[in-house]
Formats: sequence, structure tokens, C-alpha cells
Amino acid sequence: MSVEKLPSGKYRAVVRHAGQKATSAAVMTQAEAKMLEAQLKLTMGGTPGKGGHTVAEVVDGYIRDGAARLSPGSIDFYRKGEAAIPAAFASREVLTITPVIVSSMYRELRSSGASEHKIRKVHRLLSAAFNRAVRYGWLTSNPCQQADKPKAQTKEIQPPTPAQVRAIIESAAQVNEDLQVYLRLAATTGVRRGEGVALKWIDVADDQIHVRRSLVESDDQLIERPTKTGTRGHRKIAVGRETMAALEALRVRQAAQATEQGLPAPVWVFSHDLGLTPWRPHYLTLAFGRLSDHTHRLHDLRHYAATQQLAAGVPVTTVSKRLGHASTAVTLDVYGHWLPEQDRGAADLMEGLLA
Repeated sequence: MSVEKLPSGKYRAVVRHAGQKATSAAVMTQAEAKMLEAQLKLTMGGTPGKGGHTVAEVVDGYIRDGAARLSPGSIDFYRKGEAAIPAAFASREVLTITPVIVSSMYRELRSSGASEHKIRKVHRLLSAAFNRAVRYGWLTSNPCQQADKPKAQTKEIQPPTPAQVRAIIESAAQVNEDLQVYLRLAATTGVRRGEGVALKWIDVADDQIHVRRSLVESDDQLIERPTKTGTRGHRKIAVGRETMAALEALRVRQAAQATEQGLPAPVWVFSHDLGLTPWRPHYLTLAFGRLSDHTHRLHDLRHYAATQQLAAGVPVTTVSKRLGHASTAVTLDVYGHWLPEQDRGAADLMEGLLA
């Protein structure tokens, strides 16, 4: 196996196994070429060789290899974690990394003034990159699993009250009638920002919305992605009567204006140009910040939807599905303390069995 540097300055992997030869596409870095080298060898039925892979190469290769499937936000998150890794640690061969060395590196970051938040970024990146290294046979186990993990700092959720949400929605009508419809939908369904702006009219039917995709911004471009939890995030969410009536009114208004102006039939539900192109997610963030006097974030509407349903006794499984969580465990981890107190009821139940 080998990695070649081409005259263009790019790199490619060349793998020979069992009398066959395979060549990868040309990529920008040696780290990415080494990742492709391992993939090719596995595809050909061989075993990637150990040794010669530094932490920096494994990390950079992991990020570049995931560029097609990771969101711009995730890429940015990982790059910030990569930048925080000490140079001495990054230059080590992955075969020499142990849980003790990883823990020592975290202590070094902490002593240099790095926040627990930054250290968690490094930990998440290394955990993911080393998992890939284990898969390729460059490591026998992931040292991050036994290392002293950074302290988790959970931010207390403080969703707006129903009165505050009603006031924000009412004030939105003075800014943009369509914005009022969006905020009402977000508050009643808990859809993520990127999922909401990605709704098309084909996704609105039978008193439901069908969440199938998400939109993200990267380098001033709108990119269509799967939902945050992939296909598990694809879901149909029942919509209340008044909210559905507002959506249908928007559909009629948008279609009539498009016909008047000789435009194609509207495609996107929330649009500044009668359904031709969707809103940018950042527009919603700015608009909501102004409407709420920056006391709440747009994402707090998602927290509002979740906490109000749980407090009212809606089953966790139902709330989890509406939110598009990967599992009910995620819902309970984030919102478990908002469940109504049931300990007294349990005590009375057990007492009654002995009566």
C-alpha cells in the first residue's frame, strides 16, 4: 500500500492486494489519502497496515472523509476541536496513545485555561476519529473510552411561558404575516429551525406535516441535508386545527400571488419569493431575536413544545417522535425533570394493593 503525491500537489492512495490494484480519487491532503487507502484495502478483502498514522492525520482524515455526510455546523465544531489539540499530542502516532495519555492531555488543556466546553469538543472529535482508526485496524481499542472524560455542563432549560409565546406570535404579524404562521407551527410541533424552512407544500397534507429534510447554510449557500437524526428524524407530525388553517391560508395567498405574477406553482412553504426559494435559517434567528427582545432563542420554541407536552402528561414516546429524537432516552435526558411528579401516586398505588 502507498500514498502518492501527484504533480498537482494532491494525493492518492494506491493499493495492491491479491493480484489486484486499485487507485483512489485525488484528494487534498495526505491524511485523507491514508483514510482512502484503508478503505480500499478493506474493500479488496485485505487488512490495513498499522503504524505511520499520527493523531493529526487520523483527525484530519476523519473530518475530510465526513465532509459529504456531516453538516457544516458539525464540520465547524470538529475543526474547532482540532485546533485546540496540543501540537505535541497531535504529532504522536496513534499506536502510542493510551487512556492515561489522553487524560493527561485533557489536564494540560485545563491547566492552560481551556474551558470544559472546549475540552468536550476535543473529546468528541477524538472519540469519533479513534473509532474510525479502530475500524481500520490502526488501533486495537479507543483510548478515549477509558480516559477521564471532561465534565458535563448541562445548561438549564428555560423555555418561554405560553403567554410569552402568544405575545411573540402576535407581534410577528406586524413584521411578516408568513413569519407568524411559521412561529405558530414551530411552537406547536417543535420542529427544528432547519426542518421548518425545508418544508415544501407536498409535505403538508391531511392535517399533518411530513418532515423529510433540513436546510443549512454554508459559505453563503443553502444546502439540503437529512434531518439531524437521519432517517429516524423523518416523521409525520399532527398539526392542530387553527395552525393548519393558518398554513392553508398561506398556501392560498401564496398561490394566488404567484399566478398573478406569472410564476410557477409555489414549492417551498416559507419563502420571500412566493415559493420559489426557501427562507434562510439565519433570517428566522434574527427575526425571532428582535421579536423576543433577545430574552429567548428560536430554539426555545422547541423546548417550549417539549416541556408543555410532558407537563400535560403526553407520553414520552409521543413527544420523542414529534421532536424527531433518536430515542426516548434522549428526550428523558434533556427533559426528564419536566415530567410531572408521580412519586406520590406510585406510593398510593402500592399502599392500595395491601388495603
